[in-house]
Amino acid sequence: MTEEVDIKTMKLYNHVERIQNELKARDMLQSESIDPIELSQIDSMHYEGNDAIEDAIAAMKLNSHGTILDVGSGFGGMSRVLCSKSKCKATALELQKDISDMAKYLTKKCKLDNYITHEVGDILSYNLDELGSGKESYDGIVSFLVFLHIPDKASLLKNCAEMLKAGGSIFIEDYYCISPFTESEVKTLAEDVYSKDLPTKEEYISALTEAGFDNVQFIDKTDDWTAYVNERVDAFISNRHNYEKIHGETTYLSLLHFYTSVSKLFKGQHLGGVRIIAEKV
Repeated sequence: MTEEVDIKTMKLYNHVERIQNELKARDMLQSESIDPIELSQIDSMHYEGNDAIEDAIAAMKLNSHGTILDVGSGFGGMSRVLCSKSKCKATALELQKDISDMAKYLTKKCKLDNYITHEVGDILSYNLDELGSGKESYDGIVSFLVFLHIPDKASLLKNCAEMLKAGGSIFIEDYYCISPFTESEVKTLAEDVYSKDLPTKEEYISALTEAGFDNVQFIDKTDDWTAYVNERVDAFISNRHNYEKIHGETTYLSLLHFYTSVSKLFKGQHLGGVRIIAEKV
């Protein structure tokens, strides 16, 4: 699919083998069982680690009776931690087949395949009736730093609402536009982050309301995430020797480019970060 090819311009999604490289370096590759919490140190791509997942569990009141759709699930780290802690069931929907295949492998290694089903597809075009139990089948939807790749927020949020039971909730972490981007920032967003036409706060809230969501909480995370991405760059540079020893210079430079680009965007103060919690009417 075109979107799957295009999104590979974002260097975070290249060099999928780095997960197996890390497992091997940590003597985890041959393990019969892997702890999903330990694995989350290397397989999660969202900000603030498992604290953010704990927040999602608490906000959505997840337990063993819950069913969740994880949109843009990546390597599956978020779903694995969420399910291992709350005992809910999850469908992990990921656009990129190579990443989804790795996620499925890791879920099996964590012995969580009875809790998580991995699907390859695009939330905008996927046959919703074939996903999980069909429309209105999920208690909640989670998505961390994925909606920013999808400019058509109206269709995206409409599809999400259709997947939720009445009273179901969403927990989203995403980017938004604080004020107009510079020409160079627009280019960086498009090429390095695969993100176009980010909404303002007002536009985002309006799109949520139009899609059928209520009790919208728009929690600004800009300051927290600015500090996080800046510290990530510094730590990555400090760890260059060890990282290159495991992954090689090409992978290191690719990720450094991505991390540096994101840090620069947040420093520009036009890019905002947000946590959105809302309920389906």
